[in-house]
Amino acid sequence: MKKKWLIIGVIIILIIIALFVGSRFLNRASEEELTEQNIIINITPQMITSVERGDLKKTVSTSGYLQPADEKLLTFNLNGEIEEILIDGGQRVSEGEELIRLEKSQQELSYLKAKNTYELIKTSGSESEINEQELNFQIAKKNLEDTTLKAPFSGLITNVSVKPDDYINSGSEVAYIIDDSSYEIEVAVNEIDSLEIEVGQEVIIILDAFLGREFSGRVREIHNYTQNVNGVVTLPVTVKLDKADRQFKPGFSTLVEIIIGKAEGKLLVPISAILDRKGQQMVVKMVDNKPVFTPVKAGFSDGVYTAIEEGL
Repeated sequence: MKKKWLIIGVIIILIIIALFVGSRFLNRASEEELTEQNIIINITPQMITSVERGDLKKTVSTSGYLQPADEKLLTFNLNGEIEEILIDGGQRVSEGEELIRLEKSQQELSYLKAKNTYELIKTSGSESEINEQELNFQIAKKNLEDTTLKAPFSGLITNVSVKPDDYINSGSEVAYIIDDSSYEIEVAVNEIDSLEIEVGQEVIIILDAFLGREFSGRVREIHNYTQNVNGVVTLPVTVKLDKADRQFKPGFSTLVEIIIGKAEGKLLVPISAILDRKGQQMVVKMVDNKPVFTPVKAGFSDGVYTAIEEGL
């Protein structure tokens, strides 16, 4: 976990470490005694610190790789010969745009035959005959339409794997398309840290290829299964970037910091300065150069500093 805070203001308190142990701290020069309910503590200059207003942040750090939010392997539903390729790798296309065409003379002939038969049977055939020929007609129409491959969504053609006159089988790859307007990162979060991850949390993303720049995002999904690699158990978490850069490429490496808590513009004190006396949180505050037990309400903590909500 990584913690960050920013200084901007001032109040004087004492850092009391191991308050009830009764030890005498550091050197004895310029000591004052704080007495309350038979507790005697020697106060030295090293125990005094200023309380400063600032920001506190606690993050879970992990890493992963950029991947498009949507991507698809493009195939034909028919066997056939490539007649025309209308796109190149690296070309941007719009949803529904024609990409590749198969030779379609056989499909056109089948379509015309099925259409004519259906039109004739509608005037003289029985209901079952009409239904059968209508189905044949719809199949022939669909086969003809399938000789033209269209873009399923707007995006970037990353690869074209065929050339004109190639014979391809149904389901074999002919091209690949990604939606490069939106990117995600799947990261692995330690099983302990995963308990603090929530959907919607802010995320800071740093890419090796864009040193010096930070990108923002949010936790989109926390998966319901774990992964165990060499005895280390992690939970997959999907992060969605708020905005994609046109220079992003699938597979770019990233450092991801998930913000699991933060406090802004709060008085920040070291956690060692907060005491628990009979259920009441307190600090020792210097008032007119005298130490005074002061009740406080502690808020968010990053494990090193704590934000004070009330009392100072």
